[in-house]
Amino acid sequence: MSSPDAPRSAEQVNLACFQLSRTMDELSCSVAEAAPFARTLLRVVGRVVIDTAAPNAQPEVWASTEVMALQWLNEALGSLGYEVRPLAGSGRPEVPAPSSEWT
Repeated sequence: MSSPDAPRSAEQVNLACFQLSRTMDELSCSVAEAAPFARTLLRVVGRVVIDTAAPNAQPEVWASTEVMALQWLNEALGSLGYEVRPLAGSGRPEVPAPSSEWT
């Protein structure tokens, strides 16, 4: 077991996020929407870290990682009545629907 001050690898952070997301199933949150939202946030963090901080991570994968993270966040926010949208004038595209990549 590493000390609390030891640097963590991307794989360790990803595994911790996965384990924490599983723990959310065991918690009794005061608001029903909290646990699924927290699970998604942890899933996003794990994916971003593993895709960008793992050994040999390539900057070229960032575009697809970013889109995937935004799609997952959009799904989580949708159940709360919100959506991910680019800021006006940012020049960023709308978040594509997940199914648009599969057709």
